[in-house]
Amino acid sequence: MADVDTSATRGGMRGPDGLAAALAQAWHGVLGSLPEEDSDFYEAGGTSIDAARIASQTAECAPDVEDLDVTLMTALLDEARFGDVRRLGLETIGHTRGGVA
Repeated sequence: MADVDTSATRGGMRGPDGLAAALAQAWHGVLGSLPEEDSDFYEAGGTSIDAARIASQTAECAPDVEDLDVTLMTALLDEARFGDVRRLGLETIGHTRGGVA
């Protein structure tokens, strides 16, 4: 997968922006476009299979967070906006890690 140079990925895969970086990179790799905060999953051509791929790839950044892939996939299918999916993923990580995302 190509490295994506967006503000979400410049910080690398660790820290609070790690999920955003992984999500942006997976989105780009699967959908072929760079996501913005308000990028719409469906408008970018996303399908349920794409949601599963993006969620699975993104969840690899936090292997200690149970069912993060399910949360992300559901968020992609329900929320559809990059920023909303990122926020829900960070909340899930924060809950799992005791409030530290």
